[in-house]
Amino acid sequence: MNVSKIMTRKVLCADANLPIDKVIELMDSKNVKELPVLQKKKYVGLLTYYDVISVDAMRAKKAIDLAKKVPVIYQRDSIDKTIQLMQSTGVGALPVVDEDKKLIGIVSDYDVLKLLINSRVFDSIKVEDLVIKRFPILRTEDTIGRAQNLAAINKIDSLPIIDNFGKLVGEVMIADIFNYMFNKRLTSTNKGKKDPDKKDYSYNEVNVMEVARKELPKIYLNLNLRKALEMMLTAKVKGTTVIDNDNRPVGILSRLKILDLLAAKNIGDSIDIEVSGDYDWDFIIMIRTLINRKESILYNAGGINKIKIHIKKIRDVTGKYQMNMTAFGKKRYNLKVDGVIKEVLFQELIDKLENGIEHLRD
Repeated sequence: MNVSKIMTRKVLCADANLPIDKVIELMDSKNVKELPVLQKKKYVGLLTYYDVISVDAMRAKKAIDLAKKVPVIYQRDSIDKTIQLMQSTGVGALPVVDEDKKLIGIVSDYDVLKLLINSRVFDSIKVEDLVIKRFPILRTEDTIGRAQNLAAINKIDSLPIIDNFGKLVGEVMIADIFNYMFNKRLTSTNKGKKDPDKKDYSYNEVNVMEVARKELPKIYLNLNLRKALEMMLTAKVKGTTVIDNDNRPVGILSRLKILDLLAAKNIGDSIDIEVSGDYDWDFIIMIRTLINRKESILYNAGGINKIKIHIKKIRDVTGKYQMNMTAFGKKRYNLKVDGVIKEVLFQELIDKLENGIEHLRD
């Protein structure tokens, strides 16, 4: 499967000359963590929310002042290449461009991990195998300003807050800091401040507990990595605190760290999958999951390295589909089924493919 199947095509962008305050407002209102920057309609860099809450943001005036050169990717590129680029750059989103270098989409670590969450690589991995054990912490008396600086310096999405006994009492996300920054800007403007462009971004007088999240998902060291990732994707957070049985923070689990695991496994390229026709996201997830489960026979025994699937509605028959599959390996398999439920149809195709491979082995 290539990037075109999972990328987001409607991309929120910022003009290079957009004031930093407006950048904060845009990212907060649309809940985006990465923002491509365009100059004369051409991609020139990427803004992350780590950049916008950094010390440098206090001196910057426009989006272009903070935009970083991040590698682009083409829609024909593989998922594995995407993982490798994210892992090597430490950036959780890559702009997707066409042959003329025009921005046509963006692909994020969220998109990649949602696609691969049911991969066999997660079966025997626990949170403790990937947890980041050195991490910053906050205390209940700390300020939002300290949280802001720690998050920006460490490029971490989640900051645990502990009490005097070392137990977790809350967590601050960059999204919380963002929201506070945006609301503070609105409040300052509404009060008729003479120079609204000069904002206090340190917040050294505001206690961190004002924006802390106190109802937290319980992620323990011995939790299965897939289950932990499901919780992170549901909450749409890039990182989360890991605790021990005494509710003490013992590490941070991040989506980029999980990408490191996938990069080492070369997970994206064993079997390339192309889907066309009448399908949706859930169907893509389902077929990837099933193919991963069947990989030992499909890839190892049959040499299958590419599968093409096309789905179309049968004319004049309500709710009925025809599904065609071409599998390329030690030999080429052309298979076709029709019926009502897409999931059942695909299972039938995989069963036929397995039978063909078994006959090949005989």
